[in-house]
Amino acid sequence: MTTTKRKAGAAMVGFAVAANIPFALLVDRFGYDDVLREPPLDVLRAFEAGGPELILIWLAFALCALAFLWVSAWTGDAVRAGGGRWPAWAATAGAASAVVQAAGLSRWVFVVPGLAERGLHGDAMSSAGAVAVYEALNQFAGVAIGEWLGQTLLAAWTLAMGLALVRGPLARGLWSRLLGAAALILAPLWIVGHVELLATSNPAFPDFQIAQWVFTGWLVWLLALGITWTVQGDAK
Repeated sequence: MTTTKRKAGAAMVGFAVAANIPFALLVDRFGYDDVLREPPLDVLRAFEAGGPELILIWLAFALCALAFLWVSAWTGDAVRAGGGRWPAWAATAGAASAVVQAAGLSRWVFVVPGLAERGLHGDAMSSAGAVAVYEALNQFAGVAIGEWLGQTLLAAWTLAMGLALVRGPLARGLWSRLLGAAALILAPLWIVGHVELLATSNPAFPDFQIAQWVFTGWLVWLLALGITWTVQGDAK
């Protein structure tokens, strides 16, 4: 019978692998995320050139983000089953992160196609309006909701995981403690990296450009933890 720890580990591995597929396709076919720093009409032009296939890739990316709901829930079950402490705020942070990041990414599926149509093929007034809406939507749904709020909540969940792995019943062996220490390092680095998000609204803030690297490191950490739990199961 599948143990709670093994089930959570498999979910982590599945999430880390699955999330990389649409991300890699977006990098290849849309120039993500460097393209987002281009002028709005250039972004909308690149988006329209991707056709329906690009919309489906964005939908897959949003669904992968939403799938973290199960990772978060099953991880909490595994921590509690192992005798560890899993606070309510950690469970809430993990679930909320999944929802808000999926909501932020969904703009590319349900809103941006219409903005691209009006921005590229409408008259001057329609085009200017579409650009204004795109910029506001990208800043709010993308930067504020998806990146800042969603990833801050994910950093909080990661912090809780780090604490669970370095102390209490889950702190079994050097490898578990190393994974816990890595989580405790990644969480604050993520917050520091978010200073670059402030730079998108005011250039007086430094543009560190480390958030993407921290997220990549987080995915590697999640994959390592998932493989470890899948192999270990609930073994003492």
